[in-house]
Amino acid sequence: MTYLLRSLALPLFIGLAACGSSEGQRDPGGSDLPAETDAGAEGRLDRPDLATGEITVEGRIEAGVECPILRTPDGDTWALALGEEAFGPGDYVRITGDRAEMSMCQQGRGTIEPNRIDSIAPPARDRDPSRAGGQKLSASYLTGVWVAKGVSADCDNPDFFIRRTSGGLVMEADIADHDDNALVILGDYPRLDLDEPMPDLPMESRGPDGVAILRPATDAAYDPVKIGSATITGDGVVFIKCSG
Repeated sequence: MTYLLRSLALPLFIGLAACGSSEGQRDPGGSDLPAETDAGAEGRLDRPDLATGEITVEGRIEAGVECPILRTPDGDTWALALGEEAFGPGDYVRITGDRAEMSMCQQGRGTIEPNRIDSIAPPARDRDPSRAGGQKLSASYLTGVWVAKGVSADCDNPDFFIRRTSGGLVMEADIADHDDNALVILGDYPRLDLDEPMPDLPMESRGPDGVAILRPATDAAYDPVKIGSATITGDGVVFIKCSG
């Protein structure tokens, strides 16, 4: 009887030892997963998408299937274990937290358990339809006469003009402490390109005929810039396009 138990236990022990091997694992589909490296205090694996430990990401919170998710400007998604945090869908945030080893959330690259959440201004490339009108800025959209949105808006006294020139798209305006013109850069990061040491100002569409000029999202020491009658502070200033 003793010999029989040992005979049965030996294959079981070998099988368990194989499961615990540090030479690699296989997922249910049969592909090889890399072994853990000597990750040190950060506890990371040699594949970034399998990283553990504290990470920092930013993006807009959206409703998910099981848990809220964070969608980054680059299109990555992370599930969030928010608990009682006072943030929800629509908020643009920077999150620092630990990647959960196990989670009921089944979306994205993994689940983040936040240690810190900060509300931050979104970059111009963030295209939330409810915020930015869902339109990508183009030369034809921006070319024209613009005035700060509000009850005192007066197209007879606009805040700036945007024209196409041989050197590119140019804003003509009374810009405090600056020349009366500045280059408008389009692409993935639309912005008003001001001369140094003044910072560039992000731009994004708002609604069907508006454009917002924003303060720099990462410059805590930002010195507000005045363009025409409007001073770019806080969440920025929305301008509307004059007809004709």
